[in-house]
Amino acid sequence: MINYWRQYLFVFVSLAMVGCMEEDPNSVPPSQTYVKYFGSTATEQMVDMVQTVDNEFLMLGYTNNKEAGDFDFYIIKTDSAGNGIWQQTYGYNHGNTFRSASQDVPKSVRLINNDQNLLAIGTSDVSDTLSILMFNIDVASGEVVDSLRYQYYDNRTGTNITDRGYVSTLGADVLYNESSNEYIILGSVETWSNNIYTSDPQSILLMAIDAGADWQDPNLSPSWMDIGGLRLEDTGIKLMETDGDYFLLSTVTIPFGSNLGYGNEDVLLAEFNPSSGAYINSTLYGTTENDIAANFISYGNSLMVVGTTGDDQNEKAFYLKVPKALPESDSEGFAIDVAGNESLGLNASGTQGKDLIRLPNGNIYIAGQLNAYTSPSGEFKENEIVIFRTDGFGNLDTDNFRIYGSEDNDQANAILLQGDGSLVIGATIDFGSTSMMSLMKTNVRGEFK
Repeated sequence: MINYWRQYLFVFVSLAMVGCMEEDPNSVPPSQTYVKYFGSTATEQMVDMVQTVDNEFLMLGYTNNKEAGDFDFYIIKTDSAGNGIWQQTYGYNHGNTFRSASQDVPKSVRLINNDQNLLAIGTSDVSDTLSILMFNIDVASGEVVDSLRYQYYDNRTGTNITDRGYVSTLGADVLYNESSNEYIILGSVETWSNNIYTSDPQSILLMAIDAGADWQDPNLSPSWMDIGGLRLEDTGIKLMETDGDYFLLSTVTIPFGSNLGYGNEDVLLAEFNPSSGAYINSTLYGTTENDIAANFISYGNSLMVVGTTGDDQNEKAFYLKVPKALPESDSEGFAIDVAGNESLGLNASGTQGKDLIRLPNGNIYIAGQLNAYTSPSGEFKENEIVIFRTDGFGNLDTDNFRIYGSEDNDQANAILLQGDGSLVIGATIDFGSTSMMSLMKTNVRGEFK
């Protein structure tokens, strides 16, 4: 059974231009479903979301609601009922009015210090100069405690360029290592190779910054750094610490000569040493098509990955389960093919997987985007929010396949499981002239009713 959610969305359009920042915090009991919107008449895009021990939500996105037209980090804090507590924008002030505006786009958020602080990390682009941008934010007030801008200086020998200077550096994720009082940062950095099949490659950057250091010191150096991957076009995605073990998730591009096929994108999982960044073990998951990772979680002795596989004509959300030991043998990977599933009763193209949660019974909820479909009534729609459930073997539960959205480009970017079995979803809703960030809570069946 497919559940469509369209009339419900239009009920809330009148709230869209002002968000929900002035509502009574007690207006919606936490046990009820809700749909909330946050933003302005500019462009807002949802990126990531976390939940505090007090059941408050912190949504990370970006906005271009500035006269200069630049992008900034945009963070919203709500109570458990989705009512706004504060909202703030954060950006890099390069202090030079003769340079173009900075495009500051976030990638992830982390709660630290018993949920009293929030780390938000991403990339700042000033005149095509990319650097890692990170903020330490007080959760109670939204005020910045500290900020970091970092760019890698490449002066390695052994290449045909001996002194390249500062190079493009992207931020992806951050963890706090309490034992060493360091922030472990994952990103990507422009590198160089003499391989004739590469021209402007990118590698995975993993490094640690002393949490007690002066982040504004121009001579600040990482405690340690590791540059790895397959040394082609590699992108750091997410970090994880579980039971004292540290893992990273990346998307890598297969180099020439591999039996996986030159130029394909695939998933790299690696366990690393938090004191040096050196890989302890790693495994590569790949098909003959592109496999692009989005997020991963831990449960028991397994790591579970979600992402998108396939080509532009037929993308498929995928779910991957591997042991934490990261064996070299093939892993369990399942592409979720909605286009070929006749039992859904709709003519669909492809899906993209963006986030996942595991239910206590072993089933998996995946949140993302349905690229296009035609309903049984003949209505054609593109780029809708999709939430679907599979079992541990990747079999699609067609009774729990749900499509939500507006008239334009919508996408679920984050999903959280609540104690009562309900879901809280962070999404981007596009109304045509503007897009907004949305927080949605379902009932225990994943429905908004």
